[in-house]
Amino acid sequence: MKASSNTLSKVLFISDLHLDPKRSDIQSYFDQFINTCIHDNAQPQKNIQALYILGDLFEVWMGDDASIPIYQHSITQLKQLVNSGTELYIMRGNRDFLMGADFARASGATLIADPYPITLTIEHQKQAVLLSHGDIFCTDDQPYMDFRRLVRDPLWQQQFLAKPITERIAIARAMRENSIKSQSAITTDTEISDVNQDTLEHIMLTHQCQTLIHGHTHRPAVHQFYLHNKNAQRIVLSDWYSNKKNLWSDDEITKKFVQKFDSLPN
Repeated sequence: MKASSNTLSKVLFISDLHLDPKRSDIQSYFDQFINTCIHDNAQPQKNIQALYILGDLFEVWMGDDASIPIYQHSITQLKQLVNSGTELYIMRGNRDFLMGADFARASGATLIADPYPITLTIEHQKQAVLLSHGDIFCTDDQPYMDFRRLVRDPLWQQQFLAKPITERIAIARAMRENSIKSQSAITTDTEISDVNQDTLEHIMLTHQCQTLIHGHTHRPAVHQFYLHNKNAQRIVLSDWYSNKKNLWSDDEITKKFVQKFDSLPN
């Protein structure tokens, strides 16, 4: 992606919104965010070139047929953003991994793989950056990795989506209850639910990237380390429930833009 020389271009990254009809506060915040992006696109020489949503946009996704009607307002907002000139890229997370082609068409989004390498210009230099939801790095939590392997299997997904919506909801509710019980059992050991450094370094080296951006862990931070004798960084995006500092941008010029959203009231 390359912007014209007279356009102030921004690339934004967000994650873990967990949009839920029961949470009007998060929905309102998301609406403000999208409307501000659309407003910026209408200004001379300003442009939100691309928005990357790195997983868990929605709290739950039971298949396009079941979930598009529930989240129609947010999907319409995304489509309006795309129509205003912003490229939209969405990665599936552990809550919305069943998003499919119908959702992509309705929202105007491009669904991207996990992990997903891109090239960004950061501080006037082109850099290879790896994007991920982040759960692929949590290899210390073996039960979760087993679960992830199961539900990401195409055959399992095909069989699940063939079930009636009511049955899908019941299955998802049971899975969620089991997940909560598992998380409660490991709250005293935060290392289990956080990333494994060896795993993420291996994946970064495989993709030849020194910068990683991900969400999932709800532990916003910028971690500096050495990778293959070179400086590397891991940028962790926040969830939208506990922390409003949830944006990361590719350009220093956008700091005011980012702060605009950080300062919105809870």
